[in-house]
Amino acid sequence: MKRTLKDSLKTIFSTRSLTMMAALIAIQIVLARIGAIQVAPDLRLSFETIPLALAGMWLGPISGMLVAFLADIIGTVLSGYGVWFPPLVLGPMFFAWFCGFCTRYVCKSSLAGTKDTWKVLAMTLIAGIINTYGIGLLTSTWYSMLFANAEGTFWVLVYANLLKRLVSKPVTIIGSSLVVVLVNRAAYKPVVRQILQRAN
Repeated sequence: MKRTLKDSLKTIFSTRSLTMMAALIAIQIVLARIGAIQVAPDLRLSFETIPLALAGMWLGPISGMLVAFLADIIGTVLSGYGVWFPPLVLGPMFFAWFCGFCTRYVCKSSLAGTKDTWKVLAMTLIAGIINTYGIGLLTSTWYSMLFANAEGTFWVLVYANLLKRLVSKPVTIIGSSLVVVLVNRAAYKPVVRQILQRAN
């Protein structure tokens, strides 16, 4: 039976789904604002995309985008930043949407089985690469020009930013993808699926 928009919204905003979204938002904020590792002045390792991938996979692309959007706003407020720069949230929102879209419409699977491990890994790796070296690269460069008084033309800064990301980001992309695979395998069948089935 085809789900209507009303049914979809009811599922997205059910008490159980909202509770899970809130938990994933909290985890994302902790990983992004507290759990990041500053290896060098220009080298920061962060695994903040893990809850975004799980939100997209478990709750769907719209819920995943909501988790990314709200986590960014709340995290900015809690960090005491004076300015929230909306374009910076485009990368995380795309990442969560991509994982949710692929799970629901490309893989057409709950991604809970052992045979689906490679799908989860491939999906999160692709999402991480596009987010890091596409959307994230351009928006963070734009941000540095507007608010950090960075000197140089936009494309010179993009090139410098890209070189920096080539050093640090492969570790976080691969590491985050492996953690997503492990957490999904460990938690989806025994916990998450049971919660979501009751929410529908």
